[in-house]
Amino acid sequence: MVRTRGALLLGLAVLATACSAEIRYTVGYQADPSNLLIAMDISPKGSETVLQMPKWAPGSYRLTNNHENAKELSARDEAGRTLTVAKPDDNTWVVNNGSARRVTVTYRVPATKEVKALHWSGPSTYLYVRGRTEEDCRLRLLLLPGWKAAVGLDPVDGERATYQAPSYDVLADNPVTLGEFVLDEYTAFGKPHFIAYRGAPAADVDRNYVRDICKRITEFQGAFFGGSVPYNRYVWHFRVNDAMDGAGGLEHLSSTQISLASGVGPRAVSVLSHEFFHLWNVKRIRSNPLGPFDYQQLPVTGALWWLEGVTDYYAHLLLFRYGVWDEMAFHEDIASNIRTATANAAYKEVSADESSRRVREAANGRGNSQGWRISYYTLGWLVGMCLDTELRARTNGRYSLDDVIRALWEMCRDDRPGFEEDAIRKLCVQFGGPEMGTYYDSVVLQAGKMDFDAQLAKMGLEFADVERATVDLGFRWAYSASDKAIAVTGTPTAEGLQRGDVIVAVNGAPIATDRRVPATRAVERALADPKGGQPIRLRVRRGETVSDVIVTPKMTEGKARVIRERADVTREQRALRAGWYYGNARRN
Repeated sequence: MVRTRGALLLGLAVLATACSAEIRYTVGYQADPSNLLIAMDISPKGSETVLQMPKWAPGSYRLTNNHENAKELSARDEAGRTLTVAKPDDNTWVVNNGSARRVTVTYRVPATKEVKALHWSGPSTYLYVRGRTEEDCRLRLLLLPGWKAAVGLDPVDGERATYQAPSYDVLADNPVTLGEFVLDEYTAFGKPHFIAYRGAPAADVDRNYVRDICKRITEFQGAFFGGSVPYNRYVWHFRVNDAMDGAGGLEHLSSTQISLASGVGPRAVSVLSHEFFHLWNVKRIRSNPLGPFDYQQLPVTGALWWLEGVTDYYAHLLLFRYGVWDEMAFHEDIASNIRTATANAAYKEVSADESSRRVREAANGRGNSQGWRISYYTLGWLVGMCLDTELRARTNGRYSLDDVIRALWEMCRDDRPGFEEDAIRKLCVQFGGPEMGTYYDSVVLQAGKMDFDAQLAKMGLEFADVERATVDLGFRWAYSASDKAIAVTGTPTAEGLQRGDVIVAVNGAPIATDRRVPATRAVERALADPKGGQPIRLRVRRGETVSDVIVTPKMTEGKARVIRERADVTREQRALRAGWYYGNARRN
């Protein structure tokens, strides 16, 4: 598209003023689409229109300088006459409306560009009209030939790349991927779901596997909440990076943004489950301070342990319950959370409630997305497990935390107001009896009071040290992106190997090393299930020399702390554990 910036802004203004909706956003871009060009069409109320940019994004409880993104802001009336704009502070623009019947505000913001795709988030892109965030909004995207768009908003019938939102909150909570990107689709509960990949490493993703796991997560979480999903369409926005495993994400009302390892290992899958569960817990099941939003100051709520930590608990429990994880993986997840929490000195000083409530004090008053002094993710995971096992034990399996979260869903669904801060405690008492209130206070409001051994024992489990034999290969290895090679790392103990040796072949199988994921998987397959005393033949390159090295793995003995069944387990405990692991219908 060859147009000057001024001509494009004028075009945006014309498109914007053609709209009948009260607040409309049109998004275009420069010839080098690294900047988005935004036009807002507004029906003015009063003599001034006050615009602001959010200082934080829902789900990320930290202050940001989003106002720095908005550049070259100007305003015109319906006749194209320039309106004066004042800037009383860094984050506020005041338009003098004069006699204008419509006001068009234009500005530019940077966009994230990946190859031929653009991506942006609402809170760092869209200004809002102060005092009018609950009015209808409309978004139009200008597409180049061959481009497509992925966004979780409902399309406007008969208008290309145009979407509607019932409020600014909904508009801002729907990120956009636009351009020439890879797009997959599946249907669940009769609704379309889109998977938008951007980034060169997307070429290494097993897209069939990702589509399958995303669909499975959609189906079993929808089943958990009664057999439906709370949106009309959904988008997985994936920025793919060159790694074997791992992910980080941010939830939205009908989509998620995730930085996804191209290898899509088990840790990445756990993030997919976590972000999808947020569709219920936090986006709709929420405490009162989390919507409608005050975008100028961070919210204060003691419930982040529930909204983030219990989300993580259920995201992982349901992966196990519906067969994605095995029992060993779930047990290790329990153990890992216990180890992580208790290794932090703040565990005995900061409660789950306090870590949540004081999060905006972190980072010298700028807040974070983890918790004050200790993670509300980890604490919330463990509190969720303790409340769940306690409810099951006290009611002989009749009620559980499943009942609590489903009751919260009934309380908050269909755009009802968020729950009061004491609602979770009241529901625990409702299902578990008055003494559940005392137990709730001890694990939520007091620091270091969770007795993990006691809770595991109620399910017939224990956290114990066991002897475990492992195989020591005699060397470690990793993929080097700069060298495009699998190389020996650390200080190898196997004779004939040196740090930096490039592995060319394993037991005669050549290793192609042009890309991380296929190369790493080839070595993993070649070294799968090594046995002590069984030689492995490596062909290695050291400088210009290629040679064969025989390494003989050794068996090593050591202790490992694991979760296992107790020797004195009872039939009743096994029954409680089965309900916990696999779910159970309430018995009347």
